[in-house]
Amino acid sequence: MAGRAAKLPNFIASHLAGANVPVGASREFCNLIKAVGESGTNHEEGRIIARERKLLQQRLKEPNISKKQMKEYLVRLMYCEMLGHEVSFGYIHAVKFTQHSSLFEKRVGYLAVGTLLHEDHELILLLVNTIQRDLKSTNVVEICMALNAVCRLINAEMIPAVIALVEDKLVHTREIVRKKAVLCIHRFLQKSPSSVMHIMSKIRKALCD
Repeated sequence: MAGRAAKLPNFIASHLAGANVPVGASREFCNLIKAVGESGTNHEEGRIIARERKLLQQRLKEPNISKKQMKEYLVRLMYCEMLGHEVSFGYIHAVKFTQHSSLFEKRVGYLAVGTLLHEDHELILLLVNTIQRDLKSTNVVEICMALNAVCRLINAEMIPAVIALVEDKLVHTREIVRKKAVLCIHRFLQKSPSSVMHIMSKIRKALCD
């Protein structure tokens, strides 16, 4: 259990280690974490997570889910997925959450898509519009979240959709943005060298920053 907990987000891993439950977590979620932490076998853990998966699938079909509820559901989806149980029925909700204007909700959405999706997943097409919009934002936090998503989730075919926006960030006034843009360009070089050959001079200049 200790090795598995090390791979989970800090606030989840802490519960498996016996720490206090997070502020704002529902009793239901706290009981889930406690039950998994106390499960004696993989079979018992699997049974607990399978029950949670079924519950989440039902909950996500309900109308008028509040932002607070959806945030927790997304965290619980990530929890199930990282313990080896596929929760594809909830992926679209993670993508939709990245579209929120609230930075906190948007952050949870980006965390969820980064955990649940891979670069070749069909839902990336829906995510690209949000990434493009956030890369155009004047808010540094939104830009950084979008750049993180680009680095993790944009495949070679999707590079043309974001390359110009990422290129602009190589000369951003904030150092953190420039650094993340360089990381994105490095990923582009690995995936499709030809896609960035036209900006090699900018890349060299950015590396000397």
